[in-house]
Amino acid sequence: MSSSSNDGSIFQSKATNHHKPSPMAGMPISPVALAHDEKPIILRYMYEGGAIGQGRLCNLVNDDDDNAITANQIVQTLSLDGVDFDTFYACAYETIDTSGGWRPLESDPRYKNPFRSSDDSSSDNEPVVFNIPSPEDDKVARRIDIKLYRRPKVPELKETFETIDSLDVDKLSLDQESANNAIEHSSDALMAISAAVPGGKQKIDGYFGIGILSPKTEQNVGTLWRSAYQLGASVLYTIGGRYKSSSSDTLNVPARIPLIELDDWNSFAEWAAPKAAVWVAIEMGGTPLSEFKHPRNAIYILGSEDHGVPKSVLRGCREVVSLESEQYGSYNVAVAGSLVMYDRMMKQKNAQKKGKSGK
Repeated sequence: MSSSSNDGSIFQSKATNHHKPSPMAGMPISPVALAHDEKPIILRYMYEGGAIGQGRLCNLVNDDDDNAITANQIVQTLSLDGVDFDTFYACAYETIDTSGGWRPLESDPRYKNPFRSSDDSSSDNEPVVFNIPSPEDDKVARRIDIKLYRRPKVPELKETFETIDSLDVDKLSLDQESANNAIEHSSDALMAISAAVPGGKQKIDGYFGIGILSPKTEQNVGTLWRSAYQLGASVLYTIGGRYKSSSSDTLNVPARIPLIELDDWNSFAEWAAPKAAVWVAIEMGGTPLSEFKHPRNAIYILGSEDHGVPKSVLRGCREVVSLESEQYGSYNVAVAGSLVMYDRMMKQKNAQKKGKSGK
């Protein structure tokens, strides 16, 4: 509808879609750190499998007023921010010796946390320092990028240890604490624990959970959740996705096995993953499932239906297992997870039968 003014001009009705921008649009207001220095050193860190651009930030205050920062200062700062260095070790991104790569802040073999020792002279770590650029230097950012990796498993000389004395601690180059940890997870030790249970009939076969990265459909999550309960899983994770319960769930699975929903891989690695569990990726190109020996404690990781398990996550997993097939070796995510859990259950049952028969 139009109207005429006294001078004969015609106005069109004004558009009504010129609203103020939503407060959820655009960049947020950035916090400003109030530290001792005008420009503090920023630590940006992530866990392997995550994205550094989504890493967590914290400030490192150099109280010593030195021109360099040590690895010990970085570890202390990250520890205060909640990083567990008994489970993870840190690598810093460096560009001087190479064109770019992650350099560990501690020496091999990295089975244990060397920063627990208060005697720096007893540490075999090479000194790692970071020279602080001047505030006027615009070529180098006052930021240190850190990636956190899971510590490797202590190597075992044998599948079982008959006695504590059979461990040659000096040969393994391990301290007594690491040796005790190896014994604690040995078959004989677990059998002794099982025998100590009242009645001596309860078996300790470890535990396992299963997680899906960025699940696309609620049906797949629901099917996998039901299978996880039926096949003895302890927990189910969705990483980067949400699940809405279905009315078709006749077993009331949510009341029987927990589902933990996580925003991203960093959340899983930082606080949700059990410390004693081995991460096992289910992806093509790994150890065939028929040949795979399941860890006593494991978390199995499934990728999304369209992209699979990202390479960054694969590097963070200790094991990769693949599913054989007669034709194309790509399965529905719920089917793939169910096959792996069923394989674990059957191999455990077969091992128990062999143990009873003495063969």
